[in-house]
Amino acid sequence: MSTKKRTRSDSTTAVIKAMGNAAKNTIEPPEYAGLMPNARPFWDSNIKSKSLDLWTETDLIECADLCNNQVRIIELRKELAKENKKTGEERCPKEIKRIDSQITDLGRLVAAQKRNLQIHSHATNGESRDQIKLNKNEQKARQYLDDDKQGLLAMPVH
Repeated sequence: MSTKKRTRSDSTTAVIKAMGNAAKNTIEPPEYAGLMPNARPFWDSNIKSKSLDLWTETDLIECADLCNNQVRIIELRKELAKENKKTGEERCPKEIKRIDSQITDLGRLVAAQKRNLQIHSHATNGESRDQIKLNKNEQKARQYLDDDKQGLLAMPVH
């Protein structure tokens, strides 16, 4: 049985595929995956975390679940904020603890789902030693721009 060889990342074929993916911008969620309409921003963001051609059908279903969980965390944070604003007898510590526990549990689930889908920070940004170098480069560039008090440097921002 022969297996299909992966395309080298530095090949012309890979560059052409990357350009096609960039133009496509996203993958539509499978209808049966149950993505909630208000989870769409999470979907687009998560899908862009890795090359579009690396997503499998199973990954897309897991991603829809991940996005729904991310929305639920935001909803729970809003509930928690409302509960925390209450005072006196209106305030229910048990409810606050319940909501906080759900947020914690969903946060762990989201982290695990991101690891399963290989869209966690290490998978998308690489080794931390490499990130440190990139962060230092950006910090130096910001310092350089901050030092330009007279505005003589050309800025890449419009």
